[in-house]
Amino acid sequence: LIVKDDEAKLDVGMRRYRELVEAGINGFTGSCWNPMAAALNEESKMNPLPMISACVPAIDSFKKGNPAPGSFSVAFTPWSIGYLTGQVVQSMGAKKIFYLNRADSWGNTIYDGLKATLPKIGAEVIGFAEYPLGNVDFSAAINKAIAAKPDVFVAVQTGADAIALYKQAYDMGLVSATKVFNAWTMNYVAVAMPRTALGQMRALTFHYYDIEGGVKDKALVEKTKAYTERHKKMFNGEPPDAYTTLAYMAASIMFEAVEKAGTFDVTKVSEVLATQKFQTLKGESYFRADHELVNQYLAYLVRGKAEGKDQYDLYTVEGYFGGESALPPLKDLGY
Repeated sequence: LIVKDDEAKLDVGMRRYRELVEAGINGFTGSCWNPMAAALNEESKMNPLPMISACVPAIDSFKKGNPAPGSFSVAFTPWSIGYLTGQVVQSMGAKKIFYLNRADSWGNTIYDGLKATLPKIGAEVIGFAEYPLGNVDFSAAINKAIAAKPDVFVAVQTGADAIALYKQAYDMGLVSATKVFNAWTMNYVAVAMPRTALGQMRALTFHYYDIEGGVKDKALVEKTKAYTERHKKMFNGEPPDAYTTLAYMAASIMFEAVEKAGTFDVTKVSEVLATQKFQTLKGESYFRADHELVNQYLAYLVRGKAEGKDQYDLYTVEGYFGGESALPPLKDLGY
């Protein structure tokens, strides 16, 4: 295993990736940043190898003719996050949405997915604000949202941006004034939030380590428990985060495909990935024509806990979304 840090900077990421290729890597996974995954997809076209990103990649990478040879993804694109957000909004009985965007391909594509579902759910966006990645002061947008009186406040921020946003939303009274929905979350964001605020929020996430109660498939629940225990044993009692699981699934599927192909040859490995089914931590899965993974549990709907038995007891899984219906129609991607 060779590890490089892209520092969430595109120029650094390209340089680090080229260093890995020069070092003779046989396959690649990693990158938790949407624009980086898109750039790596383009870069890998020059030296194709088995590549399964460990993030939610940019939608352009999946349009017909765009996936690099050997490039597949275990997570969907931001479009699906927005589309599924609309379904959650509908389940809340909400009709009026205030949307807080991140001014890049991540936020804009989530917004595209949300807008695609609005006519179906009979809802509308009555307020909108946006900030670039790295913003730390959301007070203007929060005041605007409180004044708009929406049924639900939807935000797409991640990482430090999300931590700052939800602390301010709690301090300024937004979480008391309306329902708050975090379009995409991870454990490391939740542990840094005030518990009172977390207890009033729902979110979508790629995976949560405790799915009992939200998933009826007992075999999948037991598989998740076993995985979680192995992770805790390896990492001083800490359960796996959502993006930990992304990387785990990406590597596991890649290794299985390589074993089935009997080689790291990108053409043969790609043929296995494109034509066979895989038993994953999320159940039986397969890649469709655009190289996006299809399974029954593509995203979990979680509700925050105001109190937990320990610092990592953060959420209750309320449900899940998956199947072809969670992904953009193939015809819209040119297939």
